[in-house]
This record gives sequence, C-alpha cells and structure tokens, in this order.
Amino acid sequence: MRYKVNWDSGGVFAVPDIAADCLKLASGKAVKVLLYILKNKTSDIDPAAFAEIGVSAEDAEDAVSYWQQVGLLYTGDTAPVTDVPEKAAASVSAPVSVPADSAAQRAKERASKMLPPEEIAERIEGSSDIKFLFDSAESTLGRILNYTEQRTLIWLHDYYGITPDLLLMIMDFAKQINKASIGYIEKIAISWHDSGITTHEQAEREIMSLQSYFSAEGQVTARLELSRKLTPTEKKFVHEWTDKGISIDLIVYSYEKTVDNIGKVKFSYMNKILTDWHQKGISTVSEAMSDTKGPSDKNNPSVGKKDSDNEHSYNLDLLLEHAMNNTPKIKK
Repeated sequence: MRYKVNWDSGGVFAVPDIAADCLKLASGKAVKVLLYILKNKTSDIDPAAFAEIGVSAEDAEDAVSYWQQVGLLYTGDTAPVTDVPEKAAASVSAPVSVPADSAAQRAKERASKMLPPEEIAERIEGSSDIKFLFDSAESTLGRILNYTEQRTLIWLHDYYGITPDLLLMIMDFAKQINKASIGYIEKIAISWHDSGITTHEQAEREIMSLQSYFSAEGQVTARLELSRKLTPTEKKFVHEWTDKGISIDLIVYSYEKTVDNIGKVKFSYMNKILTDWHQKGISTVSEAMSDTKGPSDKNNPSVGKKDSDNEHSYNLDLLLEHAMNNTPKIKK
C-alpha cells in the first residue's frame, strides 16, 4: 500500500538527518519528545511539559539524554562535532575495584557509563552475550529496553564484570517485587559486586534472603493491619527480626503487648520485647505468654517509663476522684 504525505495540512518543520540516522535505538517516547521540541522550536526543555504528549518527566529526561548523546541536542553556543563519538574504554575482563572514598575514580566510573548509541548498536551485533542479555531482559521485563537501560546494562556487564545470568536474576526478582526500574537493578548489582557475589549459587542465596525480607515486610503490614507503608526504620527492625528467625506470630504478639502497654504501635518498643524474648530463647507465642517477667528495666530502659505522647506525669483518675469527693462548700 502506498501513502502520500499531506504537506498542506497546516505547515511543516524540519527534522535533522541525524535524527533519522539514529532511529534504530531511539524509543517511541524519544521520537515523541524530539518531534515536540522541533515542532515548538523551544530551547527551554522542561521535562514536566511533556506530560501533555503522554511522556513522563523521567522518560523525557532519558529521551533528551539520548538525543544529546547522538549530537542532535547540545548545550552552550558551539554545536558539537557530529562525527561518530570516540569509542569508550575497552571492556575489562575482571571486576574493577573502586575505592569508596575516591571521588575522582567515581567520576571516571560514571564517565565510562555514557556509551553512545552507535557503540551500543555495535555491541548488540558483535557480542552474543550482550544480545542474549538484551533479548532476555526485554522478555523478563515485558517491554523494550530504552537507551538508559541499554547503556546501564552494558556498563554493569563491562565495568563490574557482572555476568548476564546474574543480571537477569536481579531483573526477575525486581519485577516480582514491582521495583523493575533500572536504578533499583543497578543498585542491587553494584551491591552484589561489592559483596563478592559472583556465582549462581551465591546469587540464589542472596535472592532467597531478599525475598524473605520483602515477604516479612508484607506480612507485618498485613497482620498489624497498617494502612500505610513501613518507614525505613521500621523496615530495618523487620529485617533484624527476620535475620534472628523470629516468627510472624511472635511479632504480632509483641505488637499486641506493645499496644496494651503504651496504647500505640511503636516498633522500637516491639523490638525491645522481641530482643528480650530472643535472648531468653523464646520462639513461640505460648512460650512468650508464659514469660511473666517480660523485659527487664535494666536492659530495656523504655519499659516502665511514661510515653510522653500518650501519658501524663500525674494520675488523671486520682485527680478526678479527688475532685468528686472534695466539692467545695459555699458559705452563706
């Protein structure tokens, strides 16, 4: 079927040749952003403005970054050279050790992440590992990888030496917990590198540990009937309880004891109760119910103290009783 362009539909605007040459790696949203910019002839790019064409601020930033990398968009007064960008540093065969306190090394590390689209295309065609990684990643995530995701995965593979199978295991786990963003995947991957996790067996154990954490968080939220997400501090407590092997039933019972004692949910108070039980070897609710002493004042300074948010330094019941029994008499 043949089509013709309606050039008389209300005006036209120019599209640079470089845009057409770089369509292969450009996402649909990147094309929408570019057309919007060219149509409106704007030099002030506000990522939030692209919401009207169905592109989020995050996707817009990724699109702008892509067109900057290919040399179509630039900042300053001088246009960049449009030749093919110089190749990035050659891939290393082993993970690179990066000193945590070296700002210069970190800057170098980030610079190596900025692969131009031309090199990404070459890597896909020239490396069976990268092609397998991209194909499997798109199958796992259920969508086409964008430019930022492509360059980040290659960077994790080349710079940190993380194998495709480990990266795919991370992506699969991230999708299971609804955190399949490239930022979260990158965070876990670097954490694994820093922790020396390089084998399939080590990765499986780490994922099982992460799954238990997230499962525990969900169970605690549900069983305590919290109508909100756990705070970072509360999540930290849950992770500590999980590491100690404390059951969800015992956590719920500590919650009941906490509410009975101070009248509200307070994870630090629950932690003191659970820590005391753990030190005593108590692992079941029945054993905890038989423990009449509870946390000692010495080890748990908060036990027995007044909660400043809910209690007063005086006994309100005694004051009311005193007021009722000592009604002042009016002299005639």
